[in-house]
Amino acid sequence: MLCFYHPLCEAHDPGSDHSENMRRLGAIHKLLRSQDWPFLKLIEMPVGRREMIELVHTKEYVDFVFKSVPASGYKEIEINEVISDHDDGEVTVLSPQSGAALMRCVGGVVAAVDSVMSNVDTKAFCATRPPGHHALANKAMGFCVFNHAAIAARYAQKTYGIDKIAIVDFDVHHANGTQKIFEKDSGVFHASIHQLPLWPETGYAHETGCGNLLNVPIAPNTSRDEWLCAWREKILSRVDSEKPKLIIVSAGFDAHKGEPKSRQNLETKDFYTITRDLVALANKHSGGRVISILEGGYNIQLAAESCMEHLRGLGEKY
Repeated sequence: MLCFYHPLCEAHDPGSDHSENMRRLGAIHKLLRSQDWPFLKLIEMPVGRREMIELVHTKEYVDFVFKSVPASGYKEIEINEVISDHDDGEVTVLSPQSGAALMRCVGGVVAAVDSVMSNVDTKAFCATRPPGHHALANKAMGFCVFNHAAIAARYAQKTYGIDKIAIVDFDVHHANGTQKIFEKDSGVFHASIHQLPLWPETGYAHETGCGNLLNVPIAPNTSRDEWLCAWREKILSRVDSEKPKLIIVSAGFDAHKGEPKSRQNLETKDFYTITRDLVALANKHSGGRVISILEGGYNIQLAAESCMEHLRGLGEKY
Protein backbone atom coordinates (compact mmCIF):
# COMPACT_ATOMS: atom_id res chain seq x y z
CA MET A 1 0.00 0.00 0.00
CA LEU A 2 1.15 3.51 -0.82
CA CYS A 3 0.92 6.35 1.69
CA PHE A 4 1.29 9.84 0.22
CA TYR A 5 2.33 12.52 2.68
CA HIS A 6 4.30 15.76 2.87
CA PRO A 7 5.56 17.86 5.82
CA LEU A 8 4.00 20.97 4.28
CA CYS A 9 0.55 19.51 4.92
CA GLU A 10 1.40 19.60 8.60
CA ALA A 11 2.63 23.20 8.24
CA HIS A 12 -0.81 24.48 7.17
CA ASP A 13 -1.65 26.37 10.38
CA PRO A 14 -5.12 27.83 11.06
CA GLY A 15 -4.07 28.44 14.67
CA SER A 16 -3.32 26.27 17.68
CA ASP A 17 -6.83 26.77 19.09
CA HIS A 18 -8.53 25.82 15.82
CA SER A 19 -10.05 22.33 15.71
CA GLU A 20 -8.31 21.51 12.41
CA ASN A 21 -4.84 22.29 13.76
CA MET A 22 -1.34 21.11 12.89
CA ARG A 23 -1.33 18.46 15.62
CA ARG A 24 -3.91 16.33 13.77
CA LEU A 25 -1.49 15.24 11.08
CA GLY A 26 1.47 15.30 13.45
CA ALA A 27 -0.15 12.60 15.56
CA ILE A 28 -0.72 10.42 12.48
CA HIS A 29 2.88 10.87 11.33
CA LYS A 30 4.15 10.01 14.84
CA LEU A 31 2.22 6.72 14.89
CA LEU A 32 3.35 5.89 11.36
CA ARG A 33 6.98 6.36 12.37
CA SER A 34 6.64 4.40 15.61
CA GLN A 35 5.24 1.19 14.12
CA ASP A 36 6.44 -1.47 11.73
CA TRP A 37 4.44 -1.29 8.51
CA PRO A 38 5.84 -3.98 6.18
CA PHE A 39 2.98 -3.48 3.71
CA LEU A 40 3.24 0.33 3.50
CA LYS A 41 5.47 2.48 1.31
CA LEU A 42 5.74 6.18 2.19
CA ILE A 43 5.89 8.56 -0.77
CA GLU A 44 6.24 12.33 -0.68
CA MET A 45 3.39 14.10 -2.42
CA PRO A 46 4.54 15.83 -5.61
CA VAL A 47 3.55 19.40 -6.36
CA GLY A 48 0.18 19.57 -8.09
CA ARG A 49 -0.73 21.72 -11.07
CA ARG A 50 -3.37 24.37 -11.31
CA GLU A 51 -5.19 22.60 -14.15
CA MET A 52 -5.81 19.69 -11.79
CA ILE A 53 -7.64 22.00 -9.38
CA GLU A 54 -9.66 23.55 -12.20
CA LEU A 55 -11.09 20.15 -13.08
CA VAL A 56 -13.39 20.88 -10.13
CA HIS A 57 -13.03 24.50 -9.00
CA THR A 58 -13.67 27.72 -10.90
CA LYS A 59 -10.75 29.82 -12.12
CA GLU A 60 -12.02 32.79 -10.12
CA TYR A 61 -12.13 30.80 -6.91
CA VAL A 62 -8.64 29.35 -7.43
CA ASP A 63 -7.32 32.88 -8.03
CA PHE A 64 -9.04 34.04 -4.85
CA VAL A 65 -7.51 31.25 -2.75
CA PHE A 66 -3.92 31.82 -3.80
CA LYS A 67 -4.23 35.61 -3.59
CA SER A 68 -5.55 35.17 -0.06
CA VAL A 69 -2.56 33.25 1.29
CA PRO A 70 -1.01 35.67 3.81
CA ALA A 71 2.68 36.51 4.05
CA SER A 72 2.30 36.28 7.82
CA GLY A 73 -0.43 35.63 10.32
CA TYR A 74 -3.83 34.27 9.34
CA LYS A 75 -6.49 34.95 6.70
CA GLU A 76 -10.10 33.81 6.98
CA ILE A 77 -11.55 32.91 3.59
CA GLU A 78 -14.97 31.69 4.68
CA ILE A 79 -17.69 34.05 5.82
CA ASN A 80 -18.66 33.08 9.35
CA GLU A 81 -22.32 32.41 8.66
CA VAL A 82 -24.08 30.39 11.34
CA ILE A 83 -25.91 27.66 9.43
CA SER A 84 -27.61 26.09 12.43
CA ASP A 85 -27.49 25.59 16.17
CA HIS A 86 -24.93 22.85 15.49
CA ASP A 87 -22.34 25.25 14.02
CA ASP A 88 -19.37 25.82 16.31
CA GLY A 89 -18.44 29.07 14.56
CA GLU A 90 -14.97 28.04 13.35
CA VAL A 91 -14.13 28.98 9.79
CA THR A 92 -11.63 28.12 7.06
CA VAL A 93 -8.31 29.86 7.65
CA LEU A 94 -5.14 30.20 5.56
CA SER A 95 -1.59 30.72 6.83
CA PRO A 96 1.71 31.38 4.99
CA GLN A 97 2.32 27.69 4.17
CA SER A 98 -1.27 26.90 3.16
CA GLY A 99 -0.78 27.49 -0.57
CA ALA A 100 2.16 25.11 -0.72
CA ALA A 101 0.27 22.54 1.38
CA LEU A 102 -2.72 22.71 -0.94
CA MET A 103 -0.58 22.12 -4.00
CA ARG A 104 0.97 19.05 -2.35
CA CYS A 105 -2.49 17.71 -1.49
CA VAL A 106 -3.61 18.09 -5.09
CA GLY A 107 -0.42 16.51 -6.39
CA GLY A 108 -0.77 13.69 -3.90
CA VAL A 109 -4.29 12.64 -4.81
CA VAL A 110 -3.51 12.79 -8.53
CA ALA A 111 -0.35 10.73 -8.01
CA ALA A 112 -2.47 8.22 -6.07
CA VAL A 113 -4.83 7.87 -9.02
CA ASP A 114 -1.92 7.39 -11.42
CA SER A 115 -0.37 4.80 -9.11
CA VAL A 116 -3.42 2.60 -8.67
CA MET A 117 -4.46 2.86 -12.31
CA SER A 118 -0.98 1.87 -13.50
CA ASN A 119 -0.86 -0.99 -10.96
CA VAL A 120 2.09 0.35 -8.97
CA ASP A 121 -0.17 -0.68 -6.10
CA THR A 122 -3.93 -1.10 -5.83
CA LYS A 123 -4.27 0.78 -2.51
CA ALA A 124 -3.26 4.33 -1.66
CA PHE A 125 -3.82 6.65 1.30
CA CYS A 126 -3.36 10.42 1.06
CA ALA A 127 -2.58 12.20 4.36
CA THR A 128 -4.04 15.51 3.25
CA ARG A 129 -4.47 18.72 5.23
CA PRO A 130 -6.54 20.82 5.04
CA PRO A 131 -9.46 18.42 4.48
CA GLY A 132 -11.63 18.78 1.39
CA HIS A 133 -15.11 17.25 1.31
CA HIS A 134 -17.03 20.42 2.28
CA ALA A 135 -15.34 22.58 -0.38
CA LEU A 136 -17.68 23.74 -3.16
CA ALA A 137 -16.62 24.54 -6.71
CA ASN A 138 -16.46 28.24 -5.85
CA LYS A 139 -16.32 28.45 -2.06
CA ALA A 140 -14.33 27.33 0.97
CA MET A 141 -16.36 25.74 3.72
CA GLY A 142 -15.92 23.75 6.92
CA PHE A 143 -12.09 23.99 7.08
CA CYS A 144 -11.94 22.78 3.45
CA VAL A 145 -10.39 24.74 0.57
CA PHE A 146 -10.08 22.36 -2.41
CA ASN A 147 -12.11 19.17 -2.70
CA HIS A 148 -9.45 16.48 -2.99
CA ALA A 149 -11.81 13.53 -3.44
CA ALA A 150 -13.62 15.37 -6.23
CA ILE A 151 -10.33 16.29 -7.92
CA ALA A 152 -9.20 12.65 -7.79
CA ALA A 153 -12.49 11.47 -9.29
CA ARG A 154 -12.54 14.05 -12.08
CA TYR A 155 -8.90 13.30 -12.91
CA ALA A 156 -9.63 9.57 -13.06
CA GLN A 157 -12.57 10.21 -15.37
CA LYS A 158 -10.62 12.49 -17.69
CA THR A 159 -7.31 10.64 -17.76
CA TYR A 160 -8.40 7.01 -17.58
CA GLY A 161 -11.94 7.15 -18.92
CA ILE A 162 -13.46 5.44 -15.89
CA ASP A 163 -17.21 5.38 -16.36
CA LYS A 164 -18.22 4.46 -12.80
CA ILE A 165 -16.49 5.77 -9.71
CA ALA A 166 -17.79 5.42 -6.16
CA ILE A 167 -16.91 8.02 -3.54
CA VAL A 168 -17.73 6.67 -0.08
CA ASP A 169 -17.63 9.12 2.84
CA PHE A 170 -17.83 7.97 6.47
CA ASP A 171 -16.89 11.29 8.08
CA VAL A 172 -19.51 12.23 10.67
CA HIS A 173 -20.30 15.45 8.79
CA HIS A 174 -22.15 15.28 5.49
CA ALA A 175 -19.95 15.70 2.41
CA ASN A 176 -22.02 18.59 1.06
CA GLY A 177 -19.28 19.86 -1.25
CA THR A 178 -18.68 16.51 -2.94
CA GLN A 179 -22.42 15.99 -3.30
CA LYS A 180 -22.95 19.39 -4.93
CA ILE A 181 -20.10 18.87 -7.39
CA PHE A 182 -21.39 15.49 -8.61
CA GLU A 183 -25.17 15.70 -8.14
CA LYS A 184 -25.73 15.76 -11.92
CA ASP A 185 -22.94 13.34 -12.88
CA SER A 186 -24.20 9.77 -13.25
CA GLY A 187 -20.62 8.54 -13.70
CA VAL A 188 -19.87 9.20 -10.03
CA PHE A 189 -21.86 7.49 -7.29
CA HIS A 190 -21.55 9.28 -3.97
CA ALA A 191 -22.48 7.62 -0.68
CA SER A 192 -22.31 9.44 2.64
CA ILE A 193 -23.16 8.15 6.13
CA HIS A 194 -23.24 11.00 8.64
CA GLN A 195 -24.92 12.39 11.72
CA LEU A 196 -28.08 14.51 11.40
CA PRO A 197 -28.87 16.92 12.86
CA LEU A 198 -25.32 18.24 12.64
CA TRP A 199 -23.51 20.90 10.64
CA PRO A 200 -23.81 21.49 7.65
CA GLU A 201 -27.45 20.33 7.94
CA THR A 202 -27.48 18.65 4.51
CA GLY A 203 -27.49 15.03 3.41
CA TYR A 204 -31.08 13.98 4.01
CA ALA A 205 -32.28 10.73 2.46
CA HIS A 206 -34.40 12.50 -0.13
CA GLU A 207 -31.30 14.14 -1.64
CA THR A 208 -30.63 11.71 -4.49
CA GLY A 209 -29.20 13.88 -7.29
CA CYS A 210 -29.71 12.23 -10.67
CA GLY A 211 -30.05 8.88 -8.90
CA ASN A 212 -26.34 8.86 -8.09
CA LEU A 213 -26.47 10.01 -4.45
CA LEU A 214 -27.08 7.89 -1.36
CA ASN A 215 -27.38 9.73 1.94
CA VAL A 216 -27.70 7.73 5.13
CA PRO A 217 -28.35 10.13 8.03
CA ILE A 218 -27.68 8.75 11.50
CA ALA A 219 -29.36 10.25 14.56
CA PRO A 220 -27.27 11.49 17.51
CA ASN A 221 -26.53 8.84 20.13
CA THR A 222 -27.21 5.98 17.72
CA SER A 223 -25.66 2.78 19.00
CA ARG A 224 -22.57 1.31 17.43
CA ASP A 225 -24.51 -1.77 16.31
CA GLU A 226 -27.18 0.34 14.60
CA TRP A 227 -24.53 2.41 12.81
CA LEU A 228 -22.78 -0.72 11.53
CA CYS A 229 -26.09 -2.23 10.44
CA ALA A 230 -26.90 0.90 8.39
CA TRP A 231 -23.40 0.76 6.93
CA ARG A 232 -23.80 -2.85 5.80
CA GLU A 233 -27.42 -2.82 4.70
CA LYS A 234 -27.51 0.58 3.00
CA ILE A 235 -24.02 1.79 2.06
CA LEU A 236 -22.31 -1.52 1.23
CA SER A 237 -25.27 -3.05 -0.56
CA ARG A 238 -25.67 0.00 -2.80
CA VAL A 239 -21.96 0.27 -3.58
CA ASP A 240 -22.04 -3.41 -4.49
CA SER A 241 -24.93 -2.84 -6.89
CA GLU A 242 -23.15 0.12 -8.55
CA LYS A 243 -20.13 -2.07 -9.46
CA PRO A 244 -17.60 0.78 -9.40
CA LYS A 245 -14.32 0.52 -11.27
CA LEU A 246 -12.58 2.72 -8.68
CA ILE A 247 -13.46 3.41 -5.05
CA ILE A 248 -12.43 6.71 -3.48
CA VAL A 249 -12.84 7.01 0.30
CA SER A 250 -13.32 10.26 2.17
CA ALA A 251 -11.93 9.00 5.47
CA GLY A 252 -13.01 11.04 8.47
CA PHE A 253 -12.65 9.59 11.95
CA ASP A 254 -15.06 11.84 13.85
CA ALA A 255 -17.88 9.29 14.24
CA HIS A 256 -15.74 7.89 17.08
CA LYS A 257 -17.41 7.83 20.49
CA GLY A 258 -14.64 10.07 21.86
CA GLU A 259 -15.10 12.79 19.25
CA PRO A 260 -15.89 16.28 20.63
CA LYS A 261 -17.85 17.51 17.58
CA SER A 262 -20.48 14.77 17.34
CA ARG A 263 -22.47 12.17 19.22
CA GLN A 264 -21.78 8.79 17.65
CA ASN A 265 -20.45 5.58 19.17
CA LEU A 266 -17.96 3.93 16.85
CA GLU A 267 -14.85 2.43 18.44
CA THR A 268 -11.31 2.60 17.10
CA LYS A 269 -11.40 -1.00 15.86
CA ASP A 270 -14.51 -0.33 13.78
CA PHE A 271 -12.50 1.70 11.29
CA TYR A 272 -10.58 -1.47 10.46
CA THR A 273 -13.83 -3.34 9.88
CA ILE A 274 -15.47 -0.77 7.63
CA THR A 275 -12.26 -0.43 5.65
CA ARG A 276 -12.08 -4.18 5.07
CA ASP A 277 -15.69 -4.04 3.90
CA LEU A 278 -14.73 -1.51 1.21
CA VAL A 279 -11.63 -3.46 0.23
CA ALA A 280 -13.78 -6.56 -0.28
CA LEU A 281 -16.03 -4.63 -2.69
CA ALA A 282 -13.00 -3.21 -4.49
CA ASN A 283 -11.61 -6.71 -4.91
CA LYS A 284 -14.95 -7.77 -6.35
CA HIS A 285 -15.54 -4.90 -8.77
CA SER A 286 -12.50 -2.68 -9.32
CA GLY A 287 -9.43 -4.86 -9.37
CA GLY A 288 -8.85 -3.99 -5.71
CA ARG A 289 -8.35 -0.29 -6.47
CA VAL A 290 -9.03 1.97 -3.47
CA ILE A 291 -7.81 5.52 -2.86
CA SER A 292 -8.41 6.91 0.62
CA ILE A 293 -8.17 10.61 1.42
CA LEU A 294 -8.00 12.04 4.95
CA GLU A 295 -10.90 14.23 6.06
CA GLY A 296 -11.97 15.05 9.64
CA GLY A 297 -11.38 13.76 13.16
CA TYR A 298 -10.73 16.21 16.00
CA ASN A 299 -9.92 14.12 19.05
CA ILE A 300 -6.32 14.11 17.94
CA GLN A 301 -5.10 10.91 19.55
CA LEU A 302 -8.21 8.84 18.87
CA ALA A 303 -8.38 10.04 15.26
CA ALA A 304 -4.75 9.08 14.73
CA GLU A 305 -5.31 5.63 16.26
CA SER A 306 -8.44 5.16 14.14
CA CYS A 307 -6.48 6.18 11.07
CA MET A 308 -3.92 3.46 11.87
CA GLU A 309 -6.74 0.89 11.92
CA HIS A 310 -7.92 2.24 8.58
CA LEU A 311 -4.42 1.85 7.14
CA ARG A 312 -4.20 -1.71 8.42
CA GLY A 313 -7.51 -2.45 6.78
CA LEU A 314 -6.27 -1.04 3.49
CA GLY A 315 -2.87 -2.65 3.55
CA GLU A 316 -3.28 -6.13 4.96
CA LYS A 317 -3.59 -8.89 2.39
CA TYR A 318 -6.45 -11.38 2.40
